[in-house]
Amino acid sequence: MNVSNNTKNMKIFGFPEMDLIEGIRRSYPPHLVEAIASSGKIIVYLEEGYGHDIGFSESDYQSDNVSFKTKKEVFSESDYVICITAPSQMEIDMMGEGQTLLAFLHYNTHDSRNKMFYDRKINTISLDEIIDEANNRRVIEDLRATSFNAIKAGIIALKESWGDEKWYSKFRPHIKAYVMGTGKVGSNAINALANFRYTGLRQELVENGNCQIEVVALGFRETGDKSFMNKFALPNADLLIDATYRPDGSNHLHIIDQEQLEILRPDAVICDISADKYDLSGDIHVVKGIQGIPTGKDAEYRMPIFKKDNKAFHNVDYVPKEYQLTKRQIRTTVSSYSWPSFGDNEDRLANVEIYARQIKPVLNFLIENIEKGIQVPKNLETSPMNNAIYNSLNPLAIANDNGE
Repeated sequence: MNVSNNTKNMKIFGFPEMDLIEGIRRSYPPHLVEAIASSGKIIVYLEEGYGHDIGFSESDYQSDNVSFKTKKEVFSESDYVICITAPSQMEIDMMGEGQTLLAFLHYNTHDSRNKMFYDRKINTISLDEIIDEANNRRVIEDLRATSFNAIKAGIIALKESWGDEKWYSKFRPHIKAYVMGTGKVGSNAINALANFRYTGLRQELVENGNCQIEVVALGFRETGDKSFMNKFALPNADLLIDATYRPDGSNHLHIIDQEQLEILRPDAVICDISADKYDLSGDIHVVKGIQGIPTGKDAEYRMPIFKKDNKAFHNVDYVPKEYQLTKRQIRTTVSSYSWPSFGDNEDRLANVEIYARQIKPVLNFLIENIEKGIQVPKNLETSPMNNAIYNSLNPLAIANDNGE
């Protein structure tokens, strides 16, 4: 590894391995690291062991201006810390004022963490908030892997909930799936349901002459109408899929509350694609779209199915006590905070490759504008990429810029 001369004032881009769960892919591939290091304008720090989770060794990352460092050095000395998911609290505590963290930070469901970053003067760029306004889409996303893996888990869980006699019966009604949310997550969920042969379960139903799935899309008008949901959706759903996005100001409200869950068929399955987490640290609680269901943890990414007798429903580590359900309200649920990791190994590697290609222009912009930084958007003066990155900053920082 060679380090260019004149590196004293060069910015450091750090890639930590993070507190990884075995099997979860959270490293970027070597070609991304080599591409930004070859600019000659920055130094890259990689945590020792980086890339092992996706099958690479340190030698695969060796390049000019790339060095391997300890976890603490990467988190504490880098000007920019580049992750996929958010670091653990222990890792965040290694960071200090003036540093910038890039990760999927999901601002709308993490009010207390947003405030912590703001109070500590740690800059943040949330990858899920970088929007290409011209095309109205996220710059960095792999919603197909998220939705397809969640639907696969949901159909597997439905087979288990029904049992073989009902599942294979030629005389049962066809499967009815109700998708709450018609954005890109919901659209991918609908596509997954329409093409569910990828799950490996369609063929066995074809052979028994009952492979149809009726898919109903529910927009915000329908999900916001409790009477409609209670009369038409909940009594008929075999699969109830939460693919909603609740912006700031509405994430304290359940879309489906505990009383409504009693209307849902006892052998129905809830598919939690959104995977929002409860956050009770503020004055206003951030809650899940469907009350009382657990959010799967990273460590359990291979086990996203929570059957009705699962202790997680009454475990405060999964569901706060004030939002827990009674026995008659609980339905089998599939949930994961790492849906892309639930797929096959090949799928998971494809996921980080997608993120690498998508984040590269963002990192190149930061490198090319290393001195002046990200500017407050101005018509005809700042670039679309500048504006997209600016709008992905901590909402508290943006509010401060606007004098709110």
